[in-house]
Amino acid sequence: MTQMQVPTVARGMSADVQEEIIRIAFNSYDRLPLFEVLMERTAQALGPALRLSLNVQPDVVLQGIDYVACEDALASAPDPGLVVLVNATPWDDALAVTIDPALMFAILEIMLGASKAKDAQAGPSTGRTRAFTNIEKRLGGTIVGVVLGEVATAFEPLCKVSFATTAIESGPRDVVLAPAKAGCVRVTFGITLGGREGLLCLIVPHQTMEPVLPLLAQSRPAGQVGDDPTWRGQLSQSLTDTAVTLTAVLHERDLPLSQVLDWKPGQVLNLGIDTEHEVTVACSGRNMFRAAIGRRRNGSVALRVSAELDLIGEQRENGTTD
Repeated sequence: MTQMQVPTVARGMSADVQEEIIRIAFNSYDRLPLFEVLMERTAQALGPALRLSLNVQPDVVLQGIDYVACEDALASAPDPGLVVLVNATPWDDALAVTIDPALMFAILEIMLGASKAKDAQAGPSTGRTRAFTNIEKRLGGTIVGVVLGEVATAFEPLCKVSFATTAIESGPRDVVLAPAKAGCVRVTFGITLGGREGLLCLIVPHQTMEPVLPLLAQSRPAGQVGDDPTWRGQLSQSLTDTAVTLTAVLHERDLPLSQVLDWKPGQVLNLGIDTEHEVTVACSGRNMFRAAIGRRRNGSVALRVSAELDLIGEQRENGTTD
């Protein structure tokens, strides 16, 4: 009889490791690429939204998107911590938003007047472990509403959805979203407010998104997710706030290399132009417009735009010269 050879890896593997591999395989859930795109959009939109609500400049980072069992997602939620239960319409099912104590108390301090980072450093924001009062829950629920508003906006090109808060808890102990082993997506946002950092998590069971699950499972570039005027507006705002370098070219002239090599320090160069000559203004190597040179009262050189180069090009096509 031939003896069966056991693979070396399996022979040296402990029972605990084998059980962990089986558990991971059992709890393996399919990725939702299009959902990840929508969450990236949400993260980018949250910064301006929170700035309007809290009057501070926030920093929002999408730290991770995990596909786990509902029981594992809730087990990882902060306790104590704010847990907001939400009903999604028209999906007619539940999801949850959690805020850890560090971020929650930072939000409360800012909403109640401690808007500067130095005020936060003096306060005990990160060391509190008590449950939240009803007033604190309501204030936290207001910020969760801002977050869910941006989630709804991100979903708009795909399907219209709205969210309504059904309950606010101080921990995940009594929270039930879906069967314990059912799959869900846990989205983690890292948020910095006035020098204070914390985490906000969105926990969405797969069964909640069941009406749109086939669409979310598709791989699609971000630019093909419908017509999103809000996203377009945010991109346009970011572009208009971008700093650019302008270069003013006084004159260009072709000269023999031999003549250029004969130039000496102190030599006066005749460019063949007068004081009325206009300059060409370029941005990133592209000529943009013509401008007249002048001076301000403080002595600084100034330019007055006289014509766009597209118009100049049309004049040249019509036979006129500048």
